[in-house]
Amino acid sequence: MNAPIRFELSAPYRHAGKPARFQSLWLLVRLCHAARHEDGMVSIQTLRQRFPASRTPRMLVSRAFADFAAWGVTVGWGAPRREPVALLNPDGRSRGPFWLSADACARLDFLVNGRAADRWQLERFLGLEAEPPRAPDAIAQMDALTRGLDYWSRLSQAIRDERDGMGRLAGPQVAASFHAASLDARDDFQHALALTKECLAWRRSAQFDDSRLALKKLGRVLDGRRFETAQPTFAAMACVARAWDHYARGETDGAEACLAQLSGPGELQPVYRYNPRVRFECLNLGALLHKQAAIAGQNPARAAAALRDLAEALEAAYEADSIDAAQHVAANLGWCLWLFWKQGLTDPKRALAAADMQSLAMRWLGLSEWICDRFGVGNGSAWNVVFLLRIARGDCPQRKRPPLAAFQAARPFPPQALRDALALSPSPFSAAKGYRSWAGAAEATLEEHDQGRLPLTPLQLANLLLEALWFEAWEHGLSRQACAHAHQLQQLLPQLRRGERSFFRAELAMLPPELLEHG
Repeated sequence: MNAPIRFELSAPYRHAGKPARFQSLWLLVRLCHAARHEDGMVSIQTLRQRFPASRTPRMLVSRAFADFAAWGVTVGWGAPRREPVALLNPDGRSRGPFWLSADACARLDFLVNGRAADRWQLERFLGLEAEPPRAPDAIAQMDALTRGLDYWSRLSQAIRDERDGMGRLAGPQVAASFHAASLDARDDFQHALALTKECLAWRRSAQFDDSRLALKKLGRVLDGRRFETAQPTFAAMACVARAWDHYARGETDGAEACLAQLSGPGELQPVYRYNPRVRFECLNLGALLHKQAAIAGQNPARAAAALRDLAEALEAAYEADSIDAAQHVAANLGWCLWLFWKQGLTDPKRALAAADMQSLAMRWLGLSEWICDRFGVGNGSAWNVVFLLRIARGDCPQRKRPPLAAFQAARPFPPQALRDALALSPSPFSAAKGYRSWAGAAEATLEEHDQGRLPLTPLQLANLLLEALWFEAWEHGLSRQACAHAHQLQQLLPQLRRGERSFFRAELAMLPPELLEHG
């Protein structure tokens, strides 16, 4: 019989007196556990769940097999296990599943503090089994609770600020509050919880570089740690955050792959099924991906999938008692309904009149705005106003550089009909909020921004300026205000991404050229 191969599972992890990489050692122990107590196979999904910070498991697998070779351990891959390992095709190795032969498993000896590890100790190392109950140490328990007070106080304040709207009015401030809480963390659970919330707060305020940094920190905490029963939830939320990161970079394949880890078969699927907040995040982002594909490829099936995901996301939001999530998805529903109809992706035979579709889309936007008003959530966003104004003029004819008289002959949805269309009391888009005219609504929102009560991202501000410019020119012609908005929008364009700049330049080309000349 060949000599045993020994590993020390107490930090620092060692093999033959040399450091052993934790991820590789964890996979080897997991393979041995599967060979001795399960069906012998370890799936790639298991590896993804245990190390969610890895953008792709390919590199992790490659390093692990290099370590296995150095340790003299032969590990196989693929199913079923028929061929000798030497004959397996390494091109498919990163897809798994992985396995150990009986001979290879028999040679492995795992030690904890120099003594042979039993099954419970192996499962503790793997994160498969909780510690047995112990008699509590009252002094240590009181000390831990006292030291944790600063952390929970800071975390509570950050959550309160976020619910008060400061998460959007001053996103960096709320994210910084979560960061401060993470500095007071006393254990891995507290650290991961604060970092998860910090990452999402940065993302909501469009600070993607800071969100990415917090996500990397979270990955380092998750790697090699365990949080008892909370581990799958953290792994799922980290997967959601990575999906949003991919989406922000324009990497749709990466975003869809992350969502597939959650909703498809695998160890994270129960979290998706039973945690409505995770399910909402997946469905909401999935709808955005479907919407993007539907518009880019003129694909009615993807448009239908987007509306289906949004409807299910609304259910998940109410199931989670997250009224802020509900208002968010209601706004997306309203905008997508109009956008898909306008593009001919739904109702291609035009069974519904444009005014009927405008009313239906505005009702969803009205529900979102009503929730914001009545529940005090969703502050700091101009999207509801932007979507409403864009839908209101959505059926107006478009032509490049139209004469001013022809431009003003257009007939957008009348603001006087808005109250009846919404059928909500009190009306969320009321005259008291500036909705006596469409231009007045845009100007009121811009004034909120100019006075610092509603700080907007460059993209939000550019969209709002476009709508203000359109309706100001439609109502008052070549007014000083319209020309000022045109000038401000042109000055803002360099701050936007290339695709965004192209959109606004195309929209500006549909306005009377005198506006841009005077601007």
